[in-house]
Amino acid sequence: MKNIKLLLALLSIMGNLWAQPIFNSEPKVRVRIINTLDTLNATLAGGWSLKVEDSLIASFPDSSVIMITHSEGRVIVLDSIRIFSEDVSSLLLKGLSDISTAHIQDVPYGVGWWWAGIEDRIYEGDIHLYIDSDHDLCTTIQLPLETYLKGVVPYEIGPTSPLEALKAQAVAARSEAVIALTSKLYSGEHHDLTSDVECQVFSGNKRRSQSSDQAVDETRGLIISEKGQPMNAYYASNCGGRNELIKNVWPDRPRLESYEVSLPDNPSRKGPRLFRNWKAKHWIKKSPDVFCNPEFEPALPEWSRRNFRWERSFDIAELSAMLSGDQDFGLFKKVKVLNRGPSGRIYKAQFVFESGSYSIDGELAIRQLFSPSLRSSNFYYKRNGEVITLYGAGWGHGVGMCQSGAVAQASKGTGFEQILKHYYSKADLLNIYPEK
Repeated sequence: MKNIKLLLALLSIMGNLWAQPIFNSEPKVRVRIINTLDTLNATLAGGWSLKVEDSLIASFPDSSVIMITHSEGRVIVLDSIRIFSEDVSSLLLKGLSDISTAHIQDVPYGVGWWWAGIEDRIYEGDIHLYIDSDHDLCTTIQLPLETYLKGVVPYEIGPTSPLEALKAQAVAARSEAVIALTSKLYSGEHHDLTSDVECQVFSGNKRRSQSSDQAVDETRGLIISEKGQPMNAYYASNCGGRNELIKNVWPDRPRLESYEVSLPDNPSRKGPRLFRNWKAKHWIKKSPDVFCNPEFEPALPEWSRRNFRWERSFDIAELSAMLSGDQDFGLFKKVKVLNRGPSGRIYKAQFVFESGSYSIDGELAIRQLFSPSLRSSNFYYKRNGEVITLYGAGWGHGVGMCQSGAVAQASKGTGFEQILKHYYSKADLLNIYPEK
């Protein structure tokens, strides 16, 4: 009976492979990689050209070092001996060969989040430089969709994750990209996608591995769909043991059937619903047997181990100032939880102080009250003298695929189709390209 059920599940998820393709050929995507720097420093490998529209302005040989900045609405490019200053708001750097790459220094990432930082990154593709409507220097990479995904998958789930987890991530990331391209969900004047967590983390070539590239290649063109239509493949780092209903996280987004259920991240899909504070507290304090729990899953990487359960401590005066904002409410007294979802995530709460209070809706809005933002809104707290400690579960919104759970399942030999079916229960696979 188990084998029959498994066969039926696999047949279901394979059912739409022969549906009509969405694209006639592989599309190119425009990804905004930086809009927070006034000056970029880059080393160009493999030879590059600098163009304004179709006119060649300059050529740069291998190992050229350039600086890009802007002034009075003009993009300015400088190398060691020349200055190229055009009275235009956009320029194009184009690689002259398949091995042309740009090594850009000090690229910001995680801006506004607790993991924010800078790192050098390596990019391929056409580099477009714009002065945007806010008069900022905006840097965009244009490249084929599958190449873009090779810069997403290793950053989103780790380049050394098991191959089947990488493949599940590749399908999910491709699904998100297709929805973004067709709906313009994240688009701007000069870009289709962004490169950080508001969309998907795209960081170029630096962390690519043979396995992560293989995962993209072996799932080429595959996305998930419901009833033949492409769907958002939401995912988060660690669900904390149970995923969340989409209506509690994004009430204005389509409520696909896969996101209308909240289930524990275990094989039986059985476990408590955490609407009540005491149940959520008990869940956070205990160590449930779920895929994303490092106590039961030794194959989970360090990034997952840190986030299944976490805690943050604040001095009462510090917390009061942080949560009060511009208001003078006095010292913090308590959080009154008004609504929790079945995963335990708080999505409506009242923050009470000595001389005032306010209510706030939205799990992300609650997380972002804290600086830096909380890993998730599934938490309870204790006060010990002048110190308040938050105890929490999971990292992220909890909707859709738990990346930690996907890694654990793949390490046990589960295939990417079954992993996707575990997290997107009503989804099928759909090929977005025509058969060759």
